[in-house]
Amino acid sequence: MPKPSLSERSRSKPGLSKSRFISGTQCHLKLWYDSYERELAPPPDARLQATFDTGHEVGLLACERHPGGHTIGQEHWRVREALGETRAVIEAGNAPALFEAAFRHEGVLVRADILERLPDGGWRLAEVKSSTTVHDHYLLDLAVQLWVLRGAGLDVREAEVVTLDRDYVYDGERLDLDRLFKRHPLTDEADALQDRVAGGVREMLAMLGGAAAPEITPGKHCFNPYDCHYYGYCTRDFVWPEHGIGELYRLHYRRRAELEAAGIEAIRDVPDDFPLTELQKIIRRAVLEDRDLVHGDVEAALARLEAPVRYLDFETFAPAIPRFAGTRPYDAVPFLFSVHTDRNGTAPVHTDYLHESGDDPRAELADRLIEALGSSGSICTYSGYEKQVLGRLATALPERATELAAITARLFDLLPVVRDNYYHPDFGGSFSIKSVLPVLAPGLGYDDLEIAEGTMASVQYTLALANEDFEERERTFADLRAYCERDTYAMVRLREALAQRTAG
Repeated sequence: MPKPSLSERSRSKPGLSKSRFISGTQCHLKLWYDSYERELAPPPDARLQATFDTGHEVGLLACERHPGGHTIGQEHWRVREALGETRAVIEAGNAPALFEAAFRHEGVLVRADILERLPDGGWRLAEVKSSTTVHDHYLLDLAVQLWVLRGAGLDVREAEVVTLDRDYVYDGERLDLDRLFKRHPLTDEADALQDRVAGGVREMLAMLGGAAAPEITPGKHCFNPYDCHYYGYCTRDFVWPEHGIGELYRLHYRRRAELEAAGIEAIRDVPDDFPLTELQKIIRRAVLEDRDLVHGDVEAALARLEAPVRYLDFETFAPAIPRFAGTRPYDAVPFLFSVHTDRNGTAPVHTDYLHESGDDPRAELADRLIEALGSSGSICTYSGYEKQVLGRLATALPERATELAAITARLFDLLPVVRDNYYHPDFGGSFSIKSVLPVLAPGLGYDDLEIAEGTMASVQYTLALANEDFEERERTFADLRAYCERDTYAMVRLREALAQRTAG
């Protein structure tokens, strides 16, 4: 579809929605692209679509707390029909609540998640979020809706954000919706933002009526409160410095601001007397000398390993709505593990377990894990995540707690072995396994895999469980196994590479 001309844009006079208002608050250029050139953003990937789907699922469940409520079922592009249906239902006076009610005021259209009729007259506005905490931009989201609804003539007396309650524990039988959701009354706070909303609306509509997109330089605002879909487009012509200051591990934002204020973008240009942590100094030295540095006793660190050495990785998924007894919203539930075992220098032996049905995977997975890990030898991981997963498993399965605790006591984290002893400029300031692996084990990476990242693994597992196509489901399960196996084999190769560098 061809882009509209500037004259066509001016005549169309695009309006705002609550999501576009938030976009405009983050960046006027983002709003311009949302309004006129959305094709500049890549299409939503599976992770983003999963986020949308989770929000939709949580929103529908929140509506069930209001029996007898009326859903304005018009699609988002049927604006006139949605406005008319909303007006008719309110005038009829029969519905105790409305869902997705449509209102427009001064060029701003909103669809309210929940409108609840109050016993003494007036309405309560509720914005439903699939989060467990209230973020600042949620309040602004609520405030713009309040401004529109009141401007359209509705008597809104209360306003709140509704989130999931992280303290709610599912009993495994019936969801208690009154406990699953947590209400956050924010009427006064939303009232206090009404002048800001009105001013912001005027500025945004004036900007959208202009002849050209605003000129805004990319910066920190590109990632707050959301990662901007247009960042790649806006930075398409950027020439990034080799080894920029962002590679200084955990550089404090004040230190970064000092360097940026002095016009310093690359590590090579950081002055000798600039205050850095010991690790940051090592990174700077490695960059300046253009070589890797062994700055600790790798041999002593690896000498603590006890044979037979095993390597463990979990994959988990974290449903917003708890599915299994004893779990809370967003509790991470393991569904897959991979174990490589190194015995006497021979080729490592691999085993794994993937739970292929939608019931609670934890008991079966724990039994298979205990069997796979045996009773002796070190168990290598990369980061402390596996320790956390084991701790949650022990809590959920008290009859296996002793065996799981014994496994936890044998864990050996390879990440600090790398971080505290070895650095290569090609790490790029990151010690993630995906940054370290291509450097220490050239030719071994994740690019050949269909699934190459943990969040995507969680998304694909959830999709596979719901997929009725047996062949597609089996292909996804095979891809998941391959990804988890790569993580543990990567640790095998990392340990070998570290030992070789020490020997060299």
